Amino acid sequence: MNQRAAAPDSLVARALVIFAGGMLGTAARVSLLDWYDDDLAGLAVVNLLGCLLLGAISGWFGQRVTLLRLFLAVGGVASFTSWSSLALQGIASPSMVALVAAETVAGICFAGLGHVIGRAVRRRRGR
Repeated sequence: MNQRAAAPDSLVARALVIFAGGMLGTAARVSLLDWYDDDLAGLAVVNLLGCLLLGAISGWFGQRVTLLRLFLAVGGVASFTSWSSLALQGIASPSMVALVAAETVAGICFAGLGHVIGRAVRRRRGR
């Protein structure tokens, strides 16, 4: 039996880091949502914080796709946020559509802010 370690850029290595990040991101989301009494407020905090983090990761890594970026962004932040739950809230009650739209616009702004912060940190560190 061949017991060679998976190459860092192999499909297996990428899948494993995404899976590990996904477990942590999901656990973080569940913990944060349990901390809030109001599901709407908790979901908004999770989604907006996730946008900020994803923007920062994007700004920090630029065009580089590494195992760490896959762990943080594709695994961690993607499983931390819950945009599908937000969309479901929008169709559950017509009065919620404005809230969903506002949170979506705010999410784009938070992602942009995170990207600017990530780029600034990367430049400051000389990467």
